[in-house]
Amino acid sequence: MRIGRVCLAALLLAAVSMPAALAKELKPKFGNIDGVYYSDVSGNREACRQAIRNKIALCRQNTNFESNTKNRKYAGCLRIFRRQAQGCVTHFRHQMSKCNLSGAARITDFTGFSCEVTRTVVEEDSGPGISPMDGRMRARTGSNLRAGPGTNHRVVGSLRTGQEVQVTGRAGDWLRIAAPGGGTAFVHGSLLVAMAGQRQKPQDRSPAAGLSPKCAGMGKGAKCWNEVSNRPGCYIFDLSYNPPETATWSGACAGGVAVGRGTWGWKSSGGSGKGTGTLVGGKQHGRWVDRYPNGAVLEGSYLRGKRHGNWVARFANGTGLETEYRNGSLDGQPGIYTTKGGKRIPGRWSGNCFRDGKGEWLVWSGKKENCSNR
Repeated sequence: MRIGRVCLAALLLAAVSMPAALAKELKPKFGNIDGVYYSDVSGNREACRQAIRNKIALCRQNTNFESNTKNRKYAGCLRIFRRQAQGCVTHFRHQMSKCNLSGAARITDFTGFSCEVTRTVVEEDSGPGISPMDGRMRARTGSNLRAGPGTNHRVVGSLRTGQEVQVTGRAGDWLRIAAPGGGTAFVHGSLLVAMAGQRQKPQDRSPAAGLSPKCAGMGKGAKCWNEVSNRPGCYIFDLSYNPPETATWSGACAGGVAVGRGTWGWKSSGGSGKGTGTLVGGKQHGRWVDRYPNGAVLEGSYLRGKRHGNWVARFANGTGLETEYRNGSLDGQPGIYTTKGGKRIPGRWSGNCFRDGKGEWLVWSGKKENCSNR
């Protein structure tokens, strides 16, 4: 049977390294969830399935820190962990099909659990309806701090009369502050007063210092900072620039870069597409779903700007591909190609080319001629 071939979207293969992290990276109580390896899965099918069910149960429990003290101190991380736990469940559900293989099978790890305690992660956790601010205020009187903007959210701390705080956002009548013990918290605006000479102002949207290179004047495929057309002065990192290309961003901006959760839209000579997920410091982090003008839909996780872990691609012609990334690279990684008829064919990447066990190239990026027989 002749297998239908498809040229993989170039952006599936693009990856970028983030600069050295300035923030503390935190993990939930179980950390990342390890996989399992079977030298001959055909003799362990039920054990394989049960192992994956156990992994899924761990994913669902992995939404808190190991102690209530940390849960209170870094309350903003908890909803991030809940989103990542959903991605973890999806990852291992996709892995279940490997229990039907013959021979060796590796149930891969899920390494997408991460919360970085930075100003930009505050924006990631802000949710819709929170406007960025930047200013100092003090407590008018002793008051409770809450996990969210409303009395229906749990108490996570308190302020004493006259205590100074840094205000980072507004949600209606509530102000988001940098909590004294770390993380973020909310307090009703009536309980804070501006300090002498202070004025609460929108957070700076001028371009962040040191963003280089900018996309203006760059060629096709460049990794560069693209200015968001609907938010002048706000930049987003483009993994594969395709001039002339314009970008839009539905989320927040802080320090001249796009941050938080939102939808990134792009339009170029090749058509228009969009992706939904979280940006940290202007770069992709956590679970993303991308939709391309050729009808391809790609879903997977970024780890500090690099694709890492399980990715699933669904193409307009009815074929699909499930594959693995390790620190932004596909080379040597396993995958499963799905034909239009639903047949699943295991294979492995060599460079930017994917072939089955018989050596036939099924998916490639760029020219097929670059897929040598090495």
